[in-house]
Amino acid sequence: MMNKKILIVDDDENILRTLGKLFESAGAKVSTASSYEAGVAAIKSDAPDIAIVDLMLPQHTGLELVKETKADAPKTFFVMLTNSINAEHVADAMEANVTMYVQKADHDPEDIVKMVADRFK
Repeated sequence: MMNKKILIVDDDENILRTLGKLFESAGAKVSTASSYEAGVAAIKSDAPDIAIVDLMLPQHTGLELVKETKADAPKTFFVMLTNSINAEHVADAMEANVTMYVQKADHDPEDIVKMVADRFK
């Protein structure tokens, strides 16, 4: 994860703090956004290498964020975090070119960091 720019977009401050610290410990340059609007602005102003986005954000979904910013950040790998996986969400994520789809309840934060690090070596 050395020198990878990672943006974490989640309305849960604990997720932002925990994943942020773990990715920084792995050598990434981390920034965070706690809302859809802040996430869109961060991606458009400084396209990260990896954007880890919560599926259920207030007022908009993480998939909407991916669709809105994909043209501005064509090289960004998007990782969708969710508490519920259903066929419709997975199909929508695949259509939006989301690189990874991770269920939070099945993985602790260390697992999530390892999965992302292994995928983007």
